[in-house]
Amino acid sequence: MKKLYDGCLLLGLGYAVIAFTGCNKQEADEEVNLRKDALAIKNECQVSSMTYSFSSEPIGVNIYYNSKGDPISMVQTKPGTGHPNAIFRYDKKRRLTDYIGIYEDGGFEFWHRYVYDKKDRVIHDTSFFFGGMTNDEPEWYMDAAIVKYEYDQKGRIVHTSQDWFSTPGMPLDTYYSYDSKGNLVVPGVVYDDKVCIHRTNKVWMFIDRNYSENNGYATTWHDNGLPASMNLSDQGGQFAGLYFGKLDGISYRCKGDSPF
Repeated sequence: MKKLYDGCLLLGLGYAVIAFTGCNKQEADEEVNLRKDALAIKNECQVSSMTYSFSSEPIGVNIYYNSKGDPISMVQTKPGTGHPNAIFRYDKKRRLTDYIGIYEDGGFEFWHRYVYDKKDRVIHDTSFFFGGMTNDEPEWYMDAAIVKYEYDQKGRIVHTSQDWFSTPGMPLDTYYSYDSKGNLVVPGVVYDDKVCIHRTNKVWMFIDRNYSENNGYATTWHDNGLPASMNLSDQGGQFAGLYFGKLDGISYRCKGDSPF
């Protein structure tokens, strides 16, 4: 009887181990699939359009990309001061060289020019504000600044130092830190568990200095988990370097759509 009991006990333990192992494997597979889904979203979907309100007036934004998936322009239905159109330029290595907020008359609100180190990281940014251009160069401007960048081991911006031409020697230092889940630490902001809109393109992460894994301002989501609407704030809540407030109707163009 004891041998039979021992045999049953061992058999029961065996089933328990198999069941436990099966559960762990299922959970692990689900986690891997989630990571794959997130990676697929980041690699395959680009923000294509949205609307926002400026002085209670709805304004539409369309974002255009080149064949390699790099943003090249951002066009608004009613551009103006504080919300200009935008142009993005790249070198042969697909590195962002210029980010320009431009008006319909050819003047610009801002013009950022980037310098890279040997690791292809922006270490220097000369920024011009409110000026005009001649022969595709900033001809005059009201003010300018030099911005220097520092990164952590994961390639995220953790410190910027901005020195204005008008007040030299008085740099504005800004520091950025991330929590254990990889999200930008911003007081009062609670993140969701979906793929951050910035992670659809490395340009958005750099411009907004936000490398978060998840969204801190999303209010509704598409079926693929990407934000459909967001309530942004001026504390880490920018998109494409501009403060848009409440974003609605955020649309994406994904591989498999026509056209991509």
